Amino acid sequence: MTQTALDSIITASDDQAGLAAPPVGLPRQLENAMNDLSEAIFLPLLGQSPAQEPTSARLLSVPSPQKRGRYALAYWPATLRSLLSPHRLNPSAAQGSYAAPFQPRRDEHTRWCQAFGLDAGAAAGAPFLFSQATGTLLYMRLFADLGLNFRHLLHLRHRATHRPAPYAAHLGGQIVSARVAAVHALGAHKAVVHVACTVSSEDGLVLLNVQDDFIVRGYRPGQLAALTRHPGPPFEALLRRTPRWAPDTAPWQARIDVSNDLGQRYGQLSGDANPVHTTPWAARLFGHPKPFLQGLATRSMIVGQLAQAGWQVHRLDLHLCRPVPCGEPVLLSHDGQSFELANASGTQLLASGRFEASRY
Repeated sequence: MTQTALDSIITASDDQAGLAAPPVGLPRQLENAMNDLSEAIFLPLLGQSPAQEPTSARLLSVPSPQKRGRYALAYWPATLRSLLSPHRLNPSAAQGSYAAPFQPRRDEHTRWCQAFGLDAGAAAGAPFLFSQATGTLLYMRLFADLGLNFRHLLHLRHRATHRPAPYAAHLGGQIVSARVAAVHALGAHKAVVHVACTVSSEDGLVLLNVQDDFIVRGYRPGQLAALTRHPGPPFEALLRRTPRWAPDTAPWQARIDVSNDLGQRYGQLSGDANPVHTTPWAARLFGHPKPFLQGLATRSMIVGQLAQAGWQVHRLDLHLCRPVPCGEPVLLSHDGQSFELANASGTQLLASGRFEASRY
């Protein structure tokens, strides 16, 4: 799925996000912050309980991206069907949900750190989304049910709550479940699709909660008449276009050299092999001068750098503002609570957000 800068959609202001209950063992101030419910959120609680998913969840068997042939047979036909299908919206399909088993590899953390040029020991607390390849196929099923053409789908926001070191002690098997939490109209021609995803151990321990928000464009007048209007609060990424911190002015700042093939390497890990992220000709075909990172590759790069600097992120609220080009350096800045990703000159805001973390 692609991310891009979005212009003239809505006027937005900064907001405080509430992201379900905190992971066990966080400091009290983080627990209080994570209990802030000033924004509607559709995620189940973290804790020792059965996975809190709708009883209608359909269990699927999906291939691992390590089995490249089988995974490609699942990914590419679905992608091509979407790109060649009429763009529509079927709100009644939002009632369904899907789940699939996921088996982490014991070298997952090392592989992900290698892809992002991180020291695996120093970045031991990085909350990577190891199960994303499974989640990618579940999301594609949800979008197909809704009737969405991927050309019109833009990943705008990602929120996650993690149990500390969520995967290290749970390599025996996990369940990934995803559902469309809500669909709202955003004016006459755009909709917002909220997808909730939960990762649990096989015995029901909830390890990770995610909500991803997508803007879907390209609807004709009247197609969205049955939807309620998006209640807000609005999206920060639609308002903030200039970085807060210039180079060398943030309390903490790091320059990251984004490699030319990071989109391709991340696609092999995550299953998101959209060619706009992996091949120059496809990027140019869709109006981009070069390949750019997947939205969740940007996320992994940010949490990996924070972890390598000693911050174990438990809660993340990420706004995707502009494409992050492959092969160009970027600046990551933060003050312990808020963060920004900007181009190397500090003139363009690429991503921003907030995080809760503990030091280690």
